[in-house]
Amino acid sequence: MNAHNLALKGMEPEEDLRTPLRAARVGRALALMAASVLVIGIATIAYAHPQLSFGAAGQTHPTSSSGHPAYTLAGLDFVDASRGWVVLELASHDFAVLHTADAGRSWTRQLSGPLSDVGEYARFFDPLDGVVVLLGSAAVIFQTADGGKSWIRTDRAISRRSVLAADFVDPSHGWLLVQVEGNQAGPLHEVLYRTSNAGATWDDLGDPVAARDWAFRIAFTDAQRGWLYSISTQPYAYATTDGGASWRRALLPAPARGWPKAPKGSVAPELFFVAAHPTTGSGVAVTVVPIAPPKLRSADGGIVLGYPPLTVRAFDGGGSVEYVYATFADSSLYRYTAILSEAGVLPVVPDQVELSSLDGGSSWKAAPVPSAYGAIGYADALDWWWVGAGSWATSSDGGVTWTGLRPLSVPAPLPGSLQVLDADHAWFGTMGSTTPLLQATQDGGHEWRAVSLPELGSG
Repeated sequence: MNAHNLALKGMEPEEDLRTPLRAARVGRALALMAASVLVIGIATIAYAHPQLSFGAAGQTHPTSSSGHPAYTLAGLDFVDASRGWVVLELASHDFAVLHTADAGRSWTRQLSGPLSDVGEYARFFDPLDGVVVLLGSAAVIFQTADGGKSWIRTDRAISRRSVLAADFVDPSHGWLLVQVEGNQAGPLHEVLYRTSNAGATWDDLGDPVAARDWAFRIAFTDAQRGWLYSISTQPYAYATTDGGASWRRALLPAPARGWPKAPKGSVAPELFFVAAHPTTGSGVAVTVVPIAPPKLRSADGGIVLGYPPLTVRAFDGGGSVEYVYATFADSSLYRYTAILSEAGVLPVVPDQVELSSLDGGSSWKAAPVPSAYGAIGYADALDWWWVGAGSWATSSDGGVTWTGLRPLSVPAPLPGSLQVLDADHAWFGTMGSTTPLLQATQDGGHEWRAVSLPELGSG
């Protein structure tokens, strides 16, 4: 987890404004412990950090409805209605990557190993080709060309640096977002690396953001077009059209109520978490989260501890409290399961703003979601789905307008788990009464089928 500390009024800065990663102290703690979310309730965070190694590949586990050991669903990636992968985090602090070729009727464990402290990225491009990248002090890349039956490992050692994020658009073209530790020569900053030969060599593209901005995540549409998740002092969306060699900042339109302002006399300006995520083609969905004192509370400012999940520490009347939120930026799998409150609702950031563009960011429209609680998926740039607990809606104009809420007999999806494959087929993960489940549709979302996950040992 990247843990930038951004000091605002009312907080005594623990470190420099561009603090290095504190994976051992912050990342693991936020990943595995329950965090107090005083605005909404107590939330449990499950964030998978698999340290991938060659495990018991080829072991087939039929599904079972009883006897599950404790584990959480960290993510899923399907390439069609039948073939896909899930990542599980076991209570033993191990992980497992499972594959199904028959729509979840049976599962094969392909990779397993101990969890790491920072995180990982996984993407499958078709039934055969996929990539897994370990994030942390080194980039460890696993690639498969036979659907996960075998893997080729490539290691890239990085001195005084931490790999924050990765993205691949095909087996050859990929990017690493790396945080460089500060020293006497200059402050902490990010560097983007690009490969066009499956990781054999990497080009240093420099810092993708302006000097006072921070980059958290990269999301590419193809080998040329990409977007960033970032924090800025203005609501900027960062975009590239040359594979990350250069980036432009697009100032996003304010909502009718305007953007929140930092308190008068603040030692730092208001900040904006901007998550720009491509849908397909020239489409992009953006979530803007203003980092300002929560409404109706006595907070004087806050610190962004990291993303994902979006974690903010605020100062409230003599003590600090932590707020952990789901956002609609969580629209792709990034290996953390969910934020589940005791009341069964998903905490979301107040006042987050959703925007949509169909022309690569040249123009923007408001894309108000049907409800504050749910998950969004994209069939293409125009056709969006929203699924919540007991209801769903669709949009055919890139999220600008939506159908009315329609009843649906499904539990709430885990944030970021809704994957829409085409007009008929989609998958998402949910938390059952005691274990995670998958939900699948093959009729455009009208009917859903619950898919149980298998029993697993610790290794």
